[in-house]
Amino acid sequence: MHDFKELFLSKLPSPINRFAEDTITFAEWLNATFQKLIGLYQTIEAFRDINKANGKALDRVGDQFNQQRGSADDDFYRIMIRSKQATNMGNSTVNGLINMIARSLDIQPDKIRIESLRQYENGTLNDGEPLAIRISNIPLEWARSDFEQNYILERIKNGVAAGVRVDEVSFVDNSNAVLSVRGLTSATVTYEVKGEE
Repeated sequence: MHDFKELFLSKLPSPINRFAEDTITFAEWLNATFQKLIGLYQTIEAFRDINKANGKALDRVGDQFNQQRGSADDDFYRIMIRSKQATNMGNSTVNGLINMIARSLDIQPDKIRIESLRQYENGTLNDGEPLAIRISNIPLEWARSDFEQNYILERIKNGVAAGVRVDEVSFVDNSNAVLSVRGLTSATVTYEVKGEE
């Protein structure tokens, strides 16, 4: 914290007695007032930070990015706001998509994998679908409910380049179980849980 008392006393002109009781009392009052103001400004600054804001303050942060809360709690609403920020950047390259997912979920980007369905195997091109990708290793802890999973899937689908289809998204939890969501372009979404073998 700043000590405004000493700063104030040091800036007084020489005709004013710095050591007079009234001058010191006024300087202490001034210091207490400024400390309250500093505390208020720090609180305001904290509420503008997406990671520290909550409730109505977080709603106002979301309004700045045109992201409505819906039924989301504060933790998932932060993910929604960060994903909206990242999607608004408009970088739909592979690295841009990885960074969008990582920034949205506040995780390390090196954990996320994106693979094309059409790949070279032993020097020849397989017959996988062109312009289709598979995304894996997204932490399941950020997609606990159907609402959260569907939101993340929609955000990922909106983040890819035009013409590219997201074929599969795999969420992984800490026990290494995998929840794979396939068929994202169809009306039916199927869930398959794979455990360790």
